[in-house]
Amino acid sequence: MVFINLIKKNTSSRFVIAVIEVVVLWWLFSTLLHKDVLPSPWLSIQAFFEIVFNGTIIRHLFASLYRVLLGILLGLVLAIPTGIFLGYSKRLELYFSSAFDLLYTIPKVVFLPIIIVLLGIGDLPKIVLIAIVLYFQQTVVIRDSAKSIPNNLVRSIRMMGASKIQEIVYLVLPYCIPNIITSLRASLGTSIALLFIAENFASIRGLGYFVTSMMDQREYPQMYAGIIMIALMGWGIYYIIGFIEKKCVKNCSKY
Repeated sequence: MVFINLIKKNTSSRFVIAVIEVVVLWWLFSTLLHKDVLPSPWLSIQAFFEIVFNGTIIRHLFASLYRVLLGILLGLVLAIPTGIFLGYSKRLELYFSSAFDLLYTIPKVVFLPIIIVLLGIGDLPKIVLIAIVLYFQQTVVIRDSAKSIPNNLVRSIRMMGASKIQEIVYLVLPYCIPNIITSLRASLGTSIALLFIAENFASIRGLGYFVTSMMDQREYPQMYAGIIMIALMGWGIYYIIGFIEKKCVKNCSKY
């Protein structure tokens, strides 16, 4: 019972236990399959530390981290005003919401070749692809959150003589922020998956490029080492977003 209570209260303990569970399952599947394509976790972990200490993976990590963070930031910056205006203005919703819903259903990864042709190779097309996907996902969340604001709250702030800008700053944004951050955590996996796909198009840097390159060379321990780095990068971003979520929810509750 003491052990269970410690796990519930300690995030680090839960993370360590999760890692142990994954490693044990990995080892079991590797032993049963007994093929080079799925090496033992020990070989992959050894390869991971080798490519970290010799610096091979670091430049790929920084390239991927830069792309995914900037893509998320750009998507959010564009989605927040769009979502607020579509959700809080009945006139804008009437004119543009249906067209937005139609565009939302299109899988954005199909635009990657077009984006590369228009923007060229390098970081920009990868960033733009992530930003486009996040933009549509977050806009839907923000729009629906803004639409769900209780009428009594809207009437109260208007009775106090608040301007439209003050309504957005002191009512709409604080009301939407918890849902925005929760949705951002949920869509992080999609962002990293798109990054992996984008880094296999006209790219010589990034974790996605590294993993595919090691697969082509049949360097399977290094390939899984790259996958481990992608997982750690995703976990780190997920943890940071969770930390921001706690702070924002706490501050928004004051309004």
